[in-house]
Amino acid sequence: MPAKQVRQDQRVLIQDFVQVDCPCSQVCSAIEADPRALLAAIADAAYREGEQLCLTLTPSLSHKSVGKQVQVDVSHAYRLGDRLILPIQWWATGAPALFPRLEGDIEVAPLGPERTEITLMGRYDPPLAVLGRQLDRLLLHRVAEACVRSFLTRLGASVGCAVKPMLATGRAND
Repeated sequence: MPAKQVRQDQRVLIQDFVQVDCPCSQVCSAIEADPRALLAAIADAAYREGEQLCLTLTPSLSHKSVGKQVQVDVSHAYRLGDRLILPIQWWATGAPALFPRLEGDIEVAPLGPERTEITLMGRYDPPLAVLGRQLDRLLLHRVAEACVRSFLTRLGASVGCAVKPMLATGRAND
């Protein structure tokens, strides 16, 4: 299922998920062990990949290595039934007025004894007021979607699982 967005006032909601071939307990243990260390490098790499997508869509391809470092903050993980919920925020360092701050939750849920779904449900305010909202509608939401998809794929791989990319139909791309 591709990332989705729904606009409510100025906030943009974004959600995506991946499925991984390993038990939910393994994924939860890896995330709970040291979530800050696990997520910091993943978020930075995902943000850079999203910016590369943006560069691919612009007329100039001369700056392929441009990237933006991000900081990650996580709150305490908690259980909701058989699910693990981890509140997360990430934001670009330097020039914060030019880049959105993502706030959301990572949800880890079992899909059976050997399969787990990792979902990120987040929201952000496009920067730069009216201009930023227009740019977000035209292009930048695709960058956000790419960042979220990259982040989830990297997270699944970093906990030692085989990641199943999802098709638009919601079925695994085997």
